[in-house]
Amino acid sequence: MCNLWILVVLSVITTSSGILFPKDSPSRLVKDLNGVWHFRIDDSPSRNASFEDQWYQRPLTASGQVIKMPVPASFNDITSNSSIRDFVGWAWYERNFWVPSTWLDGKTRVVLRFESAHYHTIVWVNGVQVMEHVGGHLPFEVDVHEYLESGVPNRVTAAVNNTMTPHTIPPGEIKYHGPPDYPSGYFEQIIQFDFYNYAGINRAVKLYTTPETYIDDIAVKTILQDDGYAKVYYDVLVKPSTSKDVTCKISLLGTSASRQHDVTDGEVSGVLYVLKPTLWWPWTMSDTPGNHLSWTT
Repeated sequence: MCNLWILVVLSVITTSSGILFPKDSPSRLVKDLNGVWHFRIDDSPSRNASFEDQWYQRPLTASGQVIKMPVPASFNDITSNSSIRDFVGWAWYERNFWVPSTWLDGKTRVVLRFESAHYHTIVWVNGVQVMEHVGGHLPFEVDVHEYLESGVPNRVTAAVNNTMTPHTIPPGEIKYHGPPDYPSGYFEQIIQFDFYNYAGINRAVKLYTTPETYIDDIAVKTILQDDGYAKVYYDVLVKPSTSKDVTCKISLLGTSASRQHDVTDGEVSGVLYVLKPTLWWPWTMSDTPGNHLSWTT
């Protein structure tokens, strides 16, 4: 059973599939991977030696000298080394972690989630590439349970490239220079914005679990009517969409409004009616800041 609690606001709430924020619950556990990671930049002239030498296939310390790097953080801010502060190219991160054997029971999804990394990120678990993401501002995640091992440390490796091009947001350009005025292969990053290009794993990294059948996405729309009623429209996406004999219960806490549905093709939609709803106020500005809506599958 998976539960999700949200504050119902009299407005439209939209979400992207699979990017619900992970929280501990009776059916979901969250493990924090923040902290000190191993770190190394690929400062080879081509910025590609790390891939040619397959740094992801073994501990990062085997590739050469590493330093300690906090996550989350922009690596530009951490050291006094200008070659790291001003680096453009692939920066490599790595850490080990343990998972309990109960997470590897064959009935549990174990999701690796990066809240944000700037800008192009490739992630490996125990030497196997599990995901790739382009974009420096949004979370990305993938189920990694099949790549994990019980009773031994597991290794997550992330390569993050902060190169700005005409196709990135914000845009930039790489300008190459050559002999005799510059060393062979010399380039500079030309930026078209008025702030520093902070880079690295800028937000939290987490592992979290869900059951095999889980709530993947929700959408809520609320309408306040003149007759004192409010309508709460909801749409719940359940995965896998082929799951059988699944029911979904929707209830609005603090009221008697509640409905239960059989899940058909992985989706449930409906509406709740609320008489004299408690309207939303910013926290600390009201003793009754709003109603909460609950989904249970």
